[in-house]
Amino acid sequence: MNHYKQKETIPYYMCDRNHQLTLSMLVNLLIEVSENHSALLGREESYMENLDISWIILRYEFKIDRLPDAKEKIEIETFATEYNKLFTYRTFIVRDNQNNQLIEVKVTFALMDHATRKMVRIPNEVVAPYAALFSRRIRRELKPHEIDKSQIDEKSYEVRYFDIDTNNHVNNSKYIEWLLDSLNSAFLKTHAIRHGIITFDKEVKEGNTVTSKVSKRLTDELFTDHRIEVDGTTHASASFKWTEKSEKGV
Repeated sequence: MNHYKQKETIPYYMCDRNHQLTLSMLVNLLIEVSENHSALLGREESYMENLDISWIILRYEFKIDRLPDAKEKIEIETFATEYNKLFTYRTFIVRDNQNNQLIEVKVTFALMDHATRKMVRIPNEVVAPYAALFSRRIRRELKPHEIDKSQIDEKSYEVRYFDIDTNNHVNNSKYIEWLLDSLNSAFLKTHAIRHGIITFDKEVKEGNTVTSKVSKRLTDELFTDHRIEVDGTTHASASFKWTEKSEKGV
């Protein structure tokens, strides 16, 4: 496996009112590191554009000890672990300045054809430089929990021009904002994410009205389950495990 490391200092504008990096900004940082890794291996965006394909993300799984603070120095390490004919799997490790692991993120990628907007098989020449292991099996991964339809909170949002990224679809970080914004500020201010799974099922397009739905599990108030829907169709799903913050923080 070809490993890549990048040091960062967390800017204040990526943080919330508690001076911690937000989950949506964490994802933006990880994707930047992934892109820099790809460029170093000669698989930058222009290489992919010449093939009329681009990477899309289908799934995130987060394990979080804590999110970095504003102005904190961190190191992000990434490597592609495995691939098959349709999917490739990449891991990110975030460490603090003392080399303590703060976060582990596992991401599932696929390739999308620009013309058809559909998934295509992964050519060996695209993934060869990453030195990931090939496997014929397709992983069976844990999915988000179903929402409890008897006790849903929801909010709606119109997809705007600036929600669309360079791949001409809604940026992953925007989905995360919609997912978490369905929770009230009192909960968000007093709770921290410890584990999360997010899956992306369908594209959301400019002009769509998305509805973000959330329910808390009746058996454990520290789990929340989420859906992003357009006209009743699920476009993204998520489940998060939370812990209460102490007075001094997480």
